[in-house]
Order: sequence, then structure tokens, then C-alpha cells
Amino acid sequence: MTDGLRLNALYGATSIVTWLVYRVFGLRRTVIRGNLERSFPELTRRELRAVEREFVVRQGEVAAEVLYASRIGEPELRERVTLVNPRLLAEASPARPLIFVGAHHGNFEWALQRMSLELTSGLVCLYKPLRNRRIDDWMRRLRTRFGARLIPAKSVLRELARSRDATAIGLLADQVPRTSPEKHWVSFLRQDTAFYMGPELLGRALRSRVVLMRMRRVARGHYAIELEPLNEAGEKTANGEITARYARALERWIRDDPAGWWWSHRRWKLRRNGAGKGVVISD
Repeated sequence: MTDGLRLNALYGATSIVTWLVYRVFGLRRTVIRGNLERSFPELTRRELRAVEREFVVRQGEVAAEVLYASRIGEPELRERVTLVNPRLLAEASPARPLIFVGAHHGNFEWALQRMSLELTSGLVCLYKPLRNRRIDDWMRRLRTRFGARLIPAKSVLRELARSRDATAIGLLADQVPRTSPEKHWVSFLRQDTAFYMGPELLGRALRSRVVLMRMRRVARGHYAIELEPLNEAGEKTANGEITARYARALERWIRDDPAGWWWSHRRWKLRRNGAGKGVVISD
């Protein structure tokens, strides 16, 4: 079986699984619909259901592509994921590494692998180890195929102090910061939302540029990565400003392509209390 046929076969299999899981058994249906309704009150019920259906289709696509990522070769990966403005990568250096911040939109596993082709071992990605050891080992092998290094997010400063050759640091920052002591609250998709401040704090500590890594779906199995700086190197900003810029850019990204974001995530389970912190609530 050729690689193209293998990927098509995976698309077929995962589309059936996601249809059963999301449409028949209704996994997180209440969460998905609640998130969409609160985020897009201007849409009709029919329009919201269309976004929901496309979200399920995209989940199947991404699942197939993640499985395929363990065997995709460099030429095919370059063809399937293009880098729109690679000139920005010339700024990456151990003296002042770039901070790449992404989101759970599109295929973030392919995005990591594609950036690895450009930066190889200079790219350090922060991640949260999975509880299942076998799955965690598989994901680590997948994410380091083209040279990138992984370090647990909780030990980032200690690990970076040991290894000073990183030219770029990548992380996702759109999930709820349930355990993070540093949060910044903004209006995001019409809701009071807490954001993890890790990219901003790293950028400030390293005097680096924080760069949004926006992944745009071009067609099934094809994406384009656009790099959007959120600050200038050495720029002095108020506390929370870079995080707010990320939130605004992410909102534009989602509004441009709402079906691509991870709506099954309980993103708004954290509510701000009177002290400006947060309490976890159930949906």
C-alpha cells in the first residue's frame, strides 16, 4: 500500500470512529454545544450545528494524521505543511531563543514535526507527560522524530539552565490554566477567560520575541504555518499584555475557522472569584 493510500485508509477508519463517538454516543456533546453557543451567540442553531459537524470531521482527520505522523517522511511533510514566512527563523539563536506559542487548532503534531525540520535539536518543546507510560513513550518518539527535544513544562527553567543551546521554545497555551499560579484574565470569545502566562513569562525572562504559530488548514491533509510576532525583542510591556495579544490573535484565528479548534475541551471550567483568581466549576 502506498503512503497516499495508507493515509486515505486511515481517514476512512477514523471518520467512522469519530462519527460513532461524537455523533452516535454523544461524547462531550453538551460541552461542545455549550462552548459554541456561548462563543457565537450571533449564529443560528443551524449554523452552530454545521460548525459542530465540521468539528467532528476535523477530529477524524487529525486522528488519522497523527497516526500517520509516525511514518511520514521529510519531503512529504514539507509538501503537506508549508511555512509561509520562514525568514523569521533566522532570528532564532541560543542567545535569544524565539518563543513559539501555538494552540489546539489544526494538526499541532504535524506543526511540531514541520518546525523540527527547520530547527532540529535547537527546538525545545514543553509538554505535560501522560499518565499512561506506553502512550507517553509513543508520543515522545513521534514528537522527536526530526530532532526536536521535549522537556516537562514544570521543569522548563531548570532544564534550560542545563542546556543553553536551544534556539526556539515551543508550547501550546490555549488550555485552561487550572494549576498554574500565573493567570491573566481577558475577554475571549465573549467570555471572561483565564490564560496561562507561560509564553509571556519565558519571553520576559529570556528577553525574546513571542511568536504565534498559526496553522491554517488549506485542504484535507494540507496546512500552512504563518508566524506572527506578538512583541519585539526587548519591548517593555505591561504585565499580561503579551498574553492578551495572544488571546486576541487566537480569537481571530478561531473566528476565521471555528471548526478547527478543540471545542470538546472544558475551556471555561475556571471562573474568576472576587480575589481575581479562579475556582473550578463543573459544566
